[in-house]
Amino acid sequence: MSDLLITRISPGMSVASTTDPFSTLEIHRIDREAWKSAPAVPGVYLLYGFVDSDVAVYVGMSTTSIRDRIAQHHVSAKKNWFGTLFAIPLQSAMHCQAIEAELIRRVSEAGIVGIIDNHASESRFLDVDDVHVAPALDAITGALELLLGSDIFSPGDEDPEPSEITPIKKAPLLARVYRAAAEKPRPRSLEDPTEATHGWVGSGTKAWGRFEGSEPDTQFRVFKKSQFRRPTLDETQTAFKHQERVEKMQQALADAGAIDLDSLVFVSDHVFENWSRASVVVSGKGTYAGAYHWQLLS
Repeated sequence: MSDLLITRISPGMSVASTTDPFSTLEIHRIDREAWKSAPAVPGVYLLYGFVDSDVAVYVGMSTTSIRDRIAQHHVSAKKNWFGTLFAIPLQSAMHCQAIEAELIRRVSEAGIVGIIDNHASESRFLDVDDVHVAPALDAITGALELLLGSDIFSPGDEDPEPSEITPIKKAPLLARVYRAAAEKPRPRSLEDPTEATHGWVGSGTKAWGRFEGSEPDTQFRVFKKSQFRRPTLDETQTAFKHQERVEKMQQALADAGAIDLDSLVFVSDHVFENWSRASVVVSGKGTYAGAYHWQLLS
């Protein structure tokens, strides 16, 4: 493996490129808070972090967009623990599955680090007879070895020297992943409060909010004059218990003077534990999630 040239692109993101003039290999090293800077191109990636103070990785790929694939990890509890993303764009999407499968197998067989919910199920790609795959694998694993400071792809000694491991706190879950109609920001209107960073999506309800702190703070403020809907209570419906919970939440807020049950508006700002709890109260639906109903204002 040739040397790597590491260039800082933006806060939380750097790109390592090989100095080999005949190679186009790049590895994007991205902190979890900057995950939206992941390249929107085909490729493979490695999520690296700590689970209960033990090093763990997850290997994945996308034949269309690494960035879109990474977004799914922030709504999956099993894969929302990582601290760093290593994204490797590939010139041909045809090689993504083969390289992913081989990386998974190498990490699994080496046994140096834990591997999270990861299986090389595409067995037809293992040991694939393609002249491009083997050189790409060697280049990728060599570069990752330099960036990680250790080789996680080769089995270690049978009796390794003991080393002291400094416990590292598990990274908190990221709060902000936008889905469906809320995925793209909408332009501000004159009606939007200047202090609001988010607007409500759906059902004709007008409501506004903002996160209280920077990522990954989950606290979400709903502003005064925001509207809300009352829950529909029907004992014959499977969602009845969820709707009962919504009614209790709204009643507690009314008792605290935060909302008015007659005019169906917030009479003062209220800070919720997260944007999903805010969504439940605003929508009157016990199953609504914040990612689908709070849209960024641009």
